[in-house]
Amino acid sequence: MMRTLIKDSINRVGAEIVINGFVQTRRNLGKIIFLDIRDRSGLVQVVCAPSELGEDYDAVKEVRPEFVVEIKGMVNKRNEKNINSALATGTVEILAKGFKILAKAEPLPLDPADEKMGLDVYLDLLPLTLRTEKNRALFKIQAEIINAFRSFLISYDFVEFPCPKIVGASTEGGANVFKVDYFGQPAFLAQSPQFYKQIMVGVFERVFTIGNVYRAEEHATTRHINEYTSLDLEFGFIKDHLDVINLEIEFLRFLKGFLVERVSSELKFWNYQEMKIPKEVPIMKLREAQELIKKETGVDHTAEPDLEPGEEQWLGEYALRQYDSDFIFITHYPTAKRPMYTYPDEADQEFTKSFDLLFRGIEVTTGGQRINDYNQLVANIKKWGLQPENFKFYLEAFKYGMPPEGGLAIGLERLTARLLGIDNIKRATLFPRDLNRIDLQINH
Repeated sequence: MMRTLIKDSINRVGAEIVINGFVQTRRNLGKIIFLDIRDRSGLVQVVCAPSELGEDYDAVKEVRPEFVVEIKGMVNKRNEKNINSALATGTVEILAKGFKILAKAEPLPLDPADEKMGLDVYLDLLPLTLRTEKNRALFKIQAEIINAFRSFLISYDFVEFPCPKIVGASTEGGANVFKVDYFGQPAFLAQSPQFYKQIMVGVFERVFTIGNVYRAEEHATTRHINEYTSLDLEFGFIKDHLDVINLEIEFLRFLKGFLVERVSSELKFWNYQEMKIPKEVPIMKLREAQELIKKETGVDHTAEPDLEPGEEQWLGEYALRQYDSDFIFITHYPTAKRPMYTYPDEADQEFTKSFDLLFRGIEVTTGGQRINDYNQLVANIKKWGLQPENFKFYLEAFKYGMPPEGGLAIGLERLTARLLGIDNIKRATLFPRDLNRIDLQINH
């Protein structure tokens, strides 16, 4: 008999089916044993009685949570007073007729759904804690964010490409890279797919890539990890950075509807609040934002090249209060503090046509217009104290013509955390790597 997914059991009342899954909970009522069984599609109650199972009842007596089982049984309607309205299959139950253990499980060291569990314990036991209903919902939502990004861009004629993660030159030109020995030659784990997506603009005009990037920064905060997933896009024939900003706003509107359509039930497990995206999302230059903060709070950081975390939080609250927006774009960061490929503003060469997007007070996106002129790019590389010969492969694309272009990178885990009200990015990261952890904690 073919396996039936649990979610489809409600359509098989009166039929005998076979289900496979994990034991989620066990309850004994005399000799009757009730099991909640889950598979990828849902959860259902199974009634196990010795009179129905015969010799197979001995196997039922052995099971505990996380045992993997195969059950043959009859789908019956529940009595009206026993209907579980919180469960998609709450109108039915399965009366077991046959029972087989496919894999045994050790006794659980703790309740994997314990909300008071410490973060380190949670992370140490990820192979178990990820199985909880709430965490399965979280990473299903995250998977659908990726699907939304891909679906949206394909609809706009973007082409997806796979991007290398071992590179011969530091993308950002800084020291925060993981060095690797590449057959006796120095190489690095990619900080960004930036060089490759710019090269690919010369091939397809509109491109995107989704993958992990690496930052060797010794942070110990709730908003940083050393390996994260970057949603990157790049496209040609733009007028300026505002074209990139407007594309991201369109994506955010698309994402809002996409998640409600695809994972509305999963969103209920978290502190999800629908994104507020007004008709005109606020856009403010860095110095304007700093002057506003100075005026409103008395804190003078008007000479600083970036925003402090507290200032990002303040601007998020300001955008919500003044514009009913969860988002605010901050543009025109100083030329000296942005990567060498960032396009300077013709009206003021000290600042760039770049931006960060703050979502509920935390930066989730960096983007902007890029330098597309070969000679200007070479001059900038030298100006940054770097050697053009180290970027020869990258520069070839510009030597032979590149349209005005720009792009952005969205941090998947930060976006997920802000969307679902999660206060630590590690909770929104499937297998987080940080200063103290590669799966298990590192001894320092």
